[in-house]
Amino acid sequence: MNSTLYTSSLQAVIFDLDGVLVDTARFHDQAWAELALGLGYVLTEPDRHALKGRSRADSLEYLLEQAGWNDADPSQKSKWLQAKNARYLELVEALTPQDAAQGALVLLDQLKSQGIKTALGSASQNAAKVLQKIGLDSCFDTVVDGTRTTRSKPDPQVFWMAAQDLGCEPAHCVVVEDDLAGVPAAWAGGFLNIGLGDASVLLGAHRVVHQFSELSVLGLLAWHFAFNHNNT
Repeated sequence: MNSTLYTSSLQAVIFDLDGVLVDTARFHDQAWAELALGLGYVLTEPDRHALKGRSRADSLEYLLEQAGWNDADPSQKSKWLQAKNARYLELVEALTPQDAAQGALVLLDQLKSQGIKTALGSASQNAAKVLQKIGLDSCFDTVVDGTRTTRSKPDPQVFWMAAQDLGCEPAHCVVVEDDLAGVPAAWAGGFLNIGLGDASVLLGAHRVVHQFSELSVLGLLAWHFAFNHNNT
């Protein structure tokens, strides 16, 4: 397959971080679960799914509602947020380049070699730290994370900002996501999206793959070209 046939169709790929490029969900889960226990609440599996893709502040509001702490004052909320983040950062220290998704570095290098731009689009405020720990901190043309955005997924702001940074229209980008907030965010922004994980969970994704290693630059180019050709 000659990739030059497809380069005019796909200009950029935007990746989520947690659950796509690295599995830090377990660290978020542990930090939120510990905070929840301090509030007298046991985090459930539905809670864990509901927290994915949310900003830290939105996640806390969700947790407080579940735990019945609706009257917490802003100063206390700030302390809880700081405590959760501090615990998360302690856990993140254990990350190494071996924790990056299998094939991530290869795919990012392949995309670059084909002139396809790459971006990180994540709600995490610790994206820079995580990328540095897993050795992918110099692999992206732009990073849009929770330190830059003001609205959480399923709002498409993070993806719009990434596309704007790259100088690309949404129609010429593909978003790779793994959660229930990211897929509708991509839809709302006009982006084709690939769900990473369970197809029965990632309802609405244009395409679903089970693991990162199933992605390749030629596959992305061909799929993006075929999708647009069949839907015009």
